[in-house]
Amino acid sequence: MPPRSRLERVDAVTGRRTTADVIAAEWSSGNAWRDVQLQRRSVRPGELPEGSFLRHNIVVPLTPLQAWEVCWPGRGWKKEFLSPFTIVLVPAGMPYAARFGSSAVGLALEIAPELLAAIQGARGNGIELHPWIGHDPFITQALLTLDSDLRAGSPAGVLYGESLATTLAAYLLQKHTVVGRDFYERTALSREALSRVLQYIGDNLDMNLSVNDLAQVAQMNVYKFLRSFKQSMSLPPHQYILRERIEKAKALLKKPGLPIAEVALRCGFASQSHFTTTFHRMTTVPPRSYRKAVS
Repeated sequence: MPPRSRLERVDAVTGRRTTADVIAAEWSSGNAWRDVQLQRRSVRPGELPEGSFLRHNIVVPLTPLQAWEVCWPGRGWKKEFLSPFTIVLVPAGMPYAARFGSSAVGLALEIAPELLAAIQGARGNGIELHPWIGHDPFITQALLTLDSDLRAGSPAGVLYGESLATTLAAYLLQKHTVVGRDFYERTALSREALSRVLQYIGDNLDMNLSVNDLAQVAQMNVYKFLRSFKQSMSLPPHQYILRERIEKAKALLKKPGLPIAEVALRCGFASQSHFTTTFHRMTTVPPRSYRKAVS
């Protein structure tokens, strides 16, 4: 993971980029996922001058944050006590200031405004998220799951993290903006689009497939693709791809001279150990035992 770094903001007075000295990113996902970045942040006592983030920020404290004061536009200063897993949503571009009376650690997900615009398509111009503080089990679990996936080395590749982040971004659109109901209606992929996507997946199982790549093949925006694929196949893309990789592995394991490490590589697994664990979980037998049974 990238090393500790300072958080960049735009100063409300000068309009220049500056660093938030009281907030530091202990580690981050870097460029692992497109349009989103997960960070583990620490804060120390001090003041965060008025400024704005370049991306939408969802912050989930993992430890209590006491004596916290926040200032939103037109609301003035307000004292808050943030218990663990309280959600703080700070939209990009919105002036925001804070005072921290204690240290704390938390997770933060930065979401590029372009992702929300892409999800909403042509109606994405002028999207405005509303600042919010509260509890939301879905958002909390999403960040914890992304954190767990990242710490595990993203064994399913970038597709799982990007899919979850896209679903979370769409959830924010639904909960914290006004979006037409028809946007969330489920429709299956057309026969032609589904055929293109399945062919692309089959031809590229050895690659680190991205949800953006699949959406482009289907000629749809990412969120609608995810929903339409699940409507068509009764399971999300990352689960379908994992199933297909296991089926390909079964076929390759019938070749006695092919090393298991090579089987893992050809099926798109990050390592032999991850392949062995996943194969065992999905078939109830390890790859070597399966090879002996079918040889």
